[in-house]
Order: sequence, then structure tokens, then C-alpha cells
Amino acid sequence: MTLRSISVRVALGFAAVTLVACASGEPAGEAEAKPLAELRASVDRTVATTGDLITYTVEVERDPEVEVELDEPGADIAGFRIVDLGRAPVETLASGRLLERRWYELRADLVGSYVLPALTATYSEPLGPGGGLEAAEIAVEVESVLPDDRSEVTDIRDIKPLRRIDTAASWLLWTGLALAAAALGLAAWWWWRRRRPDGSAPEAPTIPPYDLAIRELERLRRTDFSDLRELRGYYFAVSSVVRVYVEGRFALNATDLTTEEIRRRLGGLVRLEPSQARRLERFLVATDQVKFAAHLPVPEEIERTYEQALGFVTATRPPEVPEDGESATVTSGQAEKAA
Repeated sequence: MTLRSISVRVALGFAAVTLVACASGEPAGEAEAKPLAELRASVDRTVATTGDLITYTVEVERDPEVEVELDEPGADIAGFRIVDLGRAPVETLASGRLLERRWYELRADLVGSYVLPALTATYSEPLGPGGGLEAAEIAVEVESVLPDDRSEVTDIRDIKPLRRIDTAASWLLWTGLALAAAALGLAAWWWWRRRRPDGSAPEAPTIPPYDLAIRELERLRRTDFSDLRELRGYYFAVSSVVRVYVEGRFALNATDLTTEEIRRRLGGLVRLEPSQARRLERFLVATDQVKFAAHLPVPEEIERTYEQALGFVTATRPPEVPEDGESATVTSGQAEKAA
């Protein structure tokens, strides 16, 4: 067998293999098909110092017909405080798949080693049973801003002693003081002229707690709930409105107390019925979930929170007291009938 015949046979064999591969419809080197959905988590830094912000990003890449439900990390991010959070618009990749991205800004106040837990999610597909997704844990090291050897810090210096500064333009200081004294005297004279004839100062009109709460709740109805920052601010605001109302209506310093401290004091409010006390407890617990546990409420929860606040304020509205003129008219009318 000659060298030429061997070369011909090798070429024919390679061509046959190529034709078989093309006929099967599976080109050589084709990448393995991607799963229906993927869950990824990452941080912008794995080593930080106390007080630094760490951006924790969660990405979900999926086929358009697949639905993914992601479990919110919430308070499970042990050792960190969630100071801000957000969600980017859904992005369509060149492959036709969809990419969803959420981010959380975390801050650690204590030095140590932390582990961001493995996030989980579930997905469903129209013609299949669906399944579960899981992102890997992420280790983060929080270091101290002090030197490693704990030696004395040299970039902090003691304050210098006071030094007298003599200036030739000291007359400007005395002139300024004289003008300030004259202004204060003028303001005192203006205030004295505005006093009432009996010598008492005019009282500033006060807004009753009920009217103030209703006005603020109506203003909060105009919040843009599609913006996550405005949504979280709404829950802080609606909780504050109810706490201010409780403070003015029942003389309980609710703005200075935690939810648990308020719950322990509700039993001592004689003007608050037990059913209304339970309604107030449910409202405070629901708002704390969004304020401090990074819970993202659905539209039904947002509407229910507003209705709870409005319902409590309306149900505990103080009875209207008749004005002096009306009382005098009723009294005189009764006297005439008696006569």
C-alpha cells in the first residue's frame, strides 16, 4: 500500500465522520444547555472595616416562561444592618433570557468573621414540576480600623492651648455687639406691642391629634409605592403618624418607646378599649416588619396597613365637646322651658 493511498483513505474517513456529525444535528463543541433558572449572589468586597458599606447583590437569570420566587434574606443576614435596598429593572439578555437583580447595602458595626447565608428560591414552569435554586454562602471579614499590632495611633494629636489674638480692628466686634443688642431690643418691643390688652401673649392655634393624624394620612396616600425607597419611607411615616396620635390622644409617649414597650403599657390606658389595643399592636408589628426586617410588602399589605391606621384613629376619635356659645344657648333654652 502506497503513501498516497493511505492519505486518500484518511481523508475519506475524516469526511465520513464530519458528515455523520452534521446529519445528527449536533455540531461539535456545542455548549451544554443552561438550566431553566439560575440564582447567583455576590458582594462588592469580602474584606471591610467597621462602618464600611458592603453591597450585596442577588441575581436571577431565567427563561421568559419560568417564574422564580426568591426568599427575602431579611433578618437572616446576621451581624449586618440593612441600611438600604433596591431592585433594578428586569433586563433582557442577548440570549433572550431575563435577568433580575436586587441589591442590599449592609453595614457591620462589630469586628469579626461573618457568613452571608445561602439564599434559596423556587421556580415554576408551565409544563414541568419546577424546582429549587440555591446560591452559595459568602464569607465576609470585618476588620478594625486600628493597627494590627494595637500600637498607639500617631495620627491623632492633642489640641493646642488657647492663644490670645490681638487685632487692630477690635472696634468692629464692639460695633457688631451693639447692633445685635439693638436688634434684640427692637424685637422685644415688637413682641410687647403685639401682646393682648390684658397683658397675655396670643396663643398659637393647636391642631387636635385626630385632625392632624387624618391630614397626614391623607398626604401619605399620594406616595409613589413603585419606588422602594419611598415605600420604606412610607412605612416609617405612617407608623410615626399613629404614634404621634397615640401620644396626643392617650398621653403615652409612644414616639420614644419601642413596639414592645408600647404593648406592655397599653393595659394601663383606661380610655383605650381592649379591641382597639389589639388593633394597634397588629399595626405596629406589621410596620416594624418593613422598617427593620427588610420585608417587601405586596399592594394588598400596603392597603391593609393604611386601613389599619385610619381605622384605629377613627375608632378612637374623642367625643366632640360643644362650644361655650352652644352650651349657653342650650342652657338658656332649658331655663325658658322650665319657666
